[in-house]
Amino acid sequence: MPKYYISSGTLQMIYNTNKNPVEACCDMLEEINENDTLEEYFYVDERGFRGLRTAQSDTVVIETESIMDISGWT
Repeated sequence: MPKYYISSGTLQMIYNTNKNPVEACCDMLEEINENDTLEEYFYVDERGFRGLRTAQSDTVVIETESIMDISGWT
């Protein structure tokens, strides 16, 4: 079972799951609170938290708008 480090803006979560990165990001939307802000992208990596400047070639980068569409938030 992979351990994903998922980050977008102020949201940073470590998530152990058998789901793929997109499904894991959709689950993370349920964890946000009124103080969290999301960036344009979700960054998913198995080695640590990543962001715009620290993403590597194998970091999964997913548009936040896509995650919100899939989750029914729009």
